[in-house]
This record gives sequence, C-alpha cells and structure tokens, in this order.
Amino acid sequence: MKQKQYILHSLAIEVIAVLLASMIAFQVCKIFGIRMSLLPFVMATGYVILKLIYHLCIIVVRYIIEVIPPSFLVLVKKRVSKKTLPLAYFPISNCEEVQKKRMELFHYEYQREQQQYQQQKEREEDEKLNVILKYTRDTFKRFDLDETEIYQICESVRYFVANRQVLSVTEIHIKKRSSLTQISLKNFAWNIAFQYNIGRDMTTSFVMATFAEWFANSTFNTVRKNLRTTTGRHKIEIDEKILSKYGI
Repeated sequence: MKQKQYILHSLAIEVIAVLLASMIAFQVCKIFGIRMSLLPFVMATGYVILKLIYHLCIIVVRYIIEVIPPSFLVLVKKRVSKKTLPLAYFPISNCEEVQKKRMELFHYEYQREQQQYQQQKEREEDEKLNVILKYTRDTFKRFDLDETEIYQICESVRYFVANRQVLSVTEIHIKKRSSLTQISLKNFAWNIAFQYNIGRDMTTSFVMATFAEWFANSTFNTVRKNLRTTTGRHKIEIDEKILSKYGI
C-alpha cells in the first residue's frame, strides 16, 4: 500500500514538473523570440531546473529538521495550540467572568431600551388622551353646555380612560338639555370606549353616571343593550376614527 502511494506521489510530481516546464518554455520562447523548433530543448532545460529546485527544497527541509532540537518543535506546537484553543478549554473562572460581563451589558441595554419604550408609550398615551379630550370639548361645544359642565365631562372622560372606572355621581352635575338625546350620549360614550377597548358594562356605567339626569328612569340592562346606534340621524354619530381625524 505504501509503495503504491509512493509511486502515485512520484508520478504526480513528474506530471506537475512537465506541465510547469512546458508552460515556462513556451513563455520563454515567446518573450525572447526563440524559434519554436527549439521548444523541446528549452522545455528539457526548464524541467531539469525544476527538478533541481525540488531536490534542493527537500535537502533544506531535512537539514532544518535534523538541526532544530525536538524540544523546540514541541514548544512551538504548544504555543500554536494555546492560540487556537477554543473557548470551552479556557479556565472556568474566565468563562464565568466573561458571561458575567455579558450579562451586565445585556441588563444595561435592556433597561435602557425598556425606559425608552416606556417613555415613548407614555408620550403616545398623552397624545391619545389629548385627542380624546379635544374631541369631547368639540362635541359638547355645539350644545348649550357651559364651560364648567364641559370641564366636568372632560374630567369624567379622563378618569374613565385612565382608570377603567367611573367617577362618583355626586361629583358630576350636568343639567339635562332637550337638544341632547340618550342615543347621542350613548354613541359618545361608545366612541370613547372603543378607542381604549373598554367593555360594555363599564361604558354603560360611565354614560349613566356622567349624564345621570338623562338616564334617571332607565335601567342598566336597557342602556347596555343599546349602547351603539347607527341607524337614523343623531347629533352625535358613531365614529370609530377619532384618532385619525385628529392626526394620530
């Protein structure tokens, strides 16, 4: 088996040498203007030179191996292996220190991103609330409510969307007007609740508490059943796109 490998190795070297010699000979003839009839002689000369260089390299390598002490080669091998040592072979203490620093960096970046996200979310919520309050003011300015009553409605809306709860009836005093119907007021309450995904029960409590004089003779279930009216014309219509109309 070793003899076959040696023969194949020698044959490969001879083939490579012949190919290189022919390529070099062709280029030499082309550059120096040598007649092509002399190409075989130039190729033979190149082949001889290549073989001499090959054997010279073998002699130099053998001399280096014989002269250099084995201990030096072992030392070089150890240094190379240390440089290429994978992370898994480092001391455990170093790995733990690296992991600790990575965790600290991750924690710092995570906290900073969370803070930025929370600040952005708060800004968006403030902008959204300002739009809802402006919609509330614009809606009730069209009726004959005074400034104090509109302020009370805005405060009721603010508490409603911020806490998902309803202000006490005793804190709100909105006088009943014939220009405003139950349907319009329920539509208004539904429009606000829709923007915050607030449930039907809480929305019913909100409209009945805020506009108590309109619903004095109504039951909770009756109001809850007909919170949203889209048929007919009303002073306050159902509007699902309040935010986009005000630029959000």
